[in-house]
Amino acid sequence: MKVMDRPQIIRSLKVHAFVFLGLILVQFWLGMTINLEVSLPTLSYGGFSALIFYLAHFWLVISHAIIAIVILAVSAKFLMISLKSGSRALVVTGSLGLAAVLGAIYNGVAFLTSDQFFGNSIGMAMSAISAVVAYAVSLYYIGSIQSENVAMRI
Repeated sequence: MKVMDRPQIIRSLKVHAFVFLGLILVQFWLGMTINLEVSLPTLSYGGFSALIFYLAHFWLVISHAIIAIVILAVSAKFLMISLKSGSRALVVTGSLGLAAVLGAIYNGVAFLTSDQFFGNSIGMAMSAISAVVAYAVSLYYIGSIQSENVAMRI
């Protein structure tokens, strides 16, 4: 069955993409606030102990981590729905989006466990913007599918 024949899937994909974009805006705001306003101490013990310390002492970092997990769940759900849709384009953009989210999470954890290496901060930001692009392309494609559906009804 073509993706055009399943309006509930299209609607669900659109909702998930918009939820993702809303969450990533909140995540960006939190990340910039942490970057500019919070003085994270450089910890000599690094690794998992550093991660536990940051999560135990900084509520903005905890919020950032929780939203990252929610974003991961939304991205995984988007990919599952796109697989169900049968649209190769949506599967590709969903896969790229999920990979970018995983990259951002990896770089975020690495940033905290590596004495705040700036390369991980840049990696987190570049992965996040890559995910935004993937979901924006998904929304563009979904819009073109909806336009085709309207044209077919006329």
